[in-house]
Amino acid sequence: MTTFLVLVVIGLVVYLIVELKKEDKETKKRISYRELLPEYYQKNCEIRVKKPMPSIDIMYSIKGVLADMDDEWVMLEQEGKKKTAVKMLRIENIAGIKEIVEH
Repeated sequence: MTTFLVLVVIGLVVYLIVELKKEDKETKKRISYRELLPEYYQKNCEIRVKKPMPSIDIMYSIKGVLADMDDEWVMLEQEGKKKTAVKMLRIENIAGIKEIVEH
């Protein structure tokens, strides 16, 4: 009986170590957009989102001028034919960002 308990404890320890290593790798792969976003301030850019947000009319990406940001939120201005639309989204929802260079 004690041998079985020792094996169970060893198994749990190994499982926890493997899970912690996975979590460590995922953390390293994540880009900190909070640090990256200031480079795009007042520039025309495209932001890809992690998942669709139909409530604010963003399915895959949004293009616009990065007008403002803080620790949690980003504000983009989109020029339309008749008016300017302002969209706000959380930084944690950003999957990628790139600057749009017009020639």
